Amino acid sequence: MTGFDDKRINEALDLLNQVARDKKVELQTAMEHKYTDLSSVMSAFAANMKGRAMENYDAGKQKVVDIATNIDESVHRSPWAYIGGTAAAALVCGFLLGRRQKD
Repeated sequence: MTGFDDKRINEALDLLNQVARDKKVELQTAMEHKYTDLSSVMSAFAANMKGRAMENYDAGKQKVVDIATNIDESVHRSPWAYIGGTAAAALVCGFLLGRRQKD
């Protein structure tokens, strides 16, 4: 190789290094903007999901309270039916658990 070829190669390498540095800054800037956008989208999604979870929790809690209130009122209206049902269930459980098992 001659000195002229070395000079041209060095100039080409310098040009490539300069372009790489410029593109590096552009790429970093683009990534920062994309990351900021992604971060804001994820924050909005998390806030939305938290709100929906709280709504579902409150709705479920209200359903449990309503069911417990209905059962309480029903037991107060006819307590003997529940006492009889409980006794029958206990009898069946006792029968099933008290059976002898054959080997």
